[in-house]
Amino acid sequence: MKKKILTVVIGILVVSVLVIVGWYVMFVHFGMGPAFPFLKVQKIDMKNMDQVMIAENSLMCEADTEEDAREIAEQYDIEFVSFENGIALYRTEENPFEVIARGQQNDYPQLSVNFIRTGYDTDEVQ
Repeated sequence: MKKKILTVVIGILVVSVLVIVGWYVMFVHFGMGPAFPFLKVQKIDMKNMDQVMIAENSLMCEADTEEDAREIAEQYDIEFVSFENGIALYRTEENPFEVIARGQQNDYPQLSVNFIRTGYDTDEVQ
């Protein structure tokens, strides 16, 4: 009887360890699932937000098709760069914020500035 109970307890411990290790691997390596409470959380440092860089393809917009993305570029008179997964990238020599403002005045589809962010812009929170 003691041998059966010991076998069951060891089996439960092994399954528990495998579940915890699997959860950790899925979250840390694949970014899926809820986090463990003891994992470090990253928070954006808002003090340095005025120093962020704008990407080479400075504007982006959601679009259903590549044709729609090209039409948006014509409306704004900016250069279409690429379209992938519903996001279009554009390049302009003008100030990107002025282009966005012009589009808002004319009720064009909304563009966004394509900022570059890195992990160095964060603070660790415990």
